Amino acid sequence: MTLPPRPSHSEVTLALAYHTWADGLTRQFSWSPDRVALHLLNDASLDSVVVANPLRSQLERLRRRGHDADEGFPHLPRRHLLQPRRWRRQDNPSVQTSMETYRRLDQWLASASRRLGQERPVLVSCHPVLAAVAEDEHWSDVVYYGWDDWLSYPRHSHVTDLVARSYELMAQRQVNVIGVTRAIVDRIGSPRGSVVPNGISAVDHEPGAAVVPSWFDELVEPVALYVGALQERVDVDAVRRLALDLPEWQVVLVGPLQDPPRFATLADLPNVHVMPPQPRPVVLEMMSRATVCLIPHRRTPMSEAMSPLKLYEYLAAGATVVATDLEPMRGVSERCLLVEEGAALAPAVIAARALPRPTADELADFRSAHDWSHRYQDWRVAALGR
Repeated sequence: MTLPPRPSHSEVTLALAYHTWADGLTRQFSWSPDRVALHLLNDASLDSVVVANPLRSQLERLRRRGHDADEGFPHLPRRHLLQPRRWRRQDNPSVQTSMETYRRLDQWLASASRRLGQERPVLVSCHPVLAAVAEDEHWSDVVYYGWDDWLSYPRHSHVTDLVARSYELMAQRQVNVIGVTRAIVDRIGSPRGSVVPNGISAVDHEPGAAVVPSWFDELVEPVALYVGALQERVDVDAVRRLALDLPEWQVVLVGPLQDPPRFATLADLPNVHVMPPQPRPVVLEMMSRATVCLIPHRRTPMSEAMSPLKLYEYLAAGATVVATDLEPMRGVSERCLLVEEGAALAPAVIAARALPRPTADELADFRSAHDWSHRYQDWRVAALGR
């Protein structure tokens, strides 16, 4: 059973997780927690908003002396940015030790919010442990924003027990959970849960806003493009088969190479191009120019819980998409053709190429429907009841 949020609130403390405000600035605030932070800060109906960066080590403060951690933070009344500190760089795998760390953070945030004039704000935590241990007496409500499933995230495998215990506590304490997918909400199991998928910023998709690299401009079409982290979620075997089945196509993979051995198997294919990350405006322009865009993800607990931003950005760029048939991909657009895991991508890629490009009105309608200005309205109702 899904219970409604508690009565509406006008003061919010947003605790970011894993990535800071400055990290969001470097990626043009394109990820969902970045968007939530921006919309909260610019929401004139909220009396006070405090944004807290994730815990960072004391040593980092010395290393980054002279850097402006609040660069780009809006100088608005009753809007504040905090940076909590600890000595350790990462979360301790010990469940008990990390729970104590985040209880201290909860106390610190509660005290800091009071010093900044908040009376009893809503705590919105992007970190599962903080959401699990936050004291009800400190906050008018506790909201967990699950923008990824950290329980199945490969890079967090060393803290699996910690995240699992946090999910259990959130369910027991009936924390208000907002997930980007139903899978995240269901895995946590709190009776208070809502789904608000990823979204885009329509203004980012102005045509001709960036110049693509010369190597991309020189590719002989057709081009099948994948943009994203090159890691274990990508079905490299499916990509290889696509390149062999369609030798006249150029298959382009753009993103940080996080698993080099996995992608080394593509090195012998002349029509596969594994390229480093590009600036965000360039990536969006590449999407708009590609013949077809790809999401060849393996079916894993992580991919089943993802609300892939790239799907919305591909479609907002006017591309047709071929993706693995995963629940978060379904029902978004008829221009996204789904393929069962293990099946050949080539037939769907050919079919996607044959689809007409969207009209200007169709593209404007899609961008408007999935723009964060609309997503935020749904998110705010789920989080704040208003």
